[in-house]
Amino acid sequence: LSAFTGFSFSKLQFAPFSSALNVGFWHELTQKKLNEYRLDETPKVIKGYYYNGDPSGFPARLTLEFSAFDM
Repeated sequence: LSAFTGFSFSKLQFAPFSSALNVGFWHELTQKKLNEYRLDETPKVIKGYYYNGDPSGFPARLTLEFSAFDM
């Protein structure tokens, strides 16, 4: 513990975020559901982008685009 003397630690904080689903995401999901997934309702792995660089007062964003299914 003595090695950390003089350092101050800040508390871990979480920021609320809003989601943004691109039109291309919905199109790709529709194509996957009709042609590949069909009646399969198991969870799928997708990727999105989290952005927290907006001015203060604006929520962070999680964006899903057409490329979300390219895993």
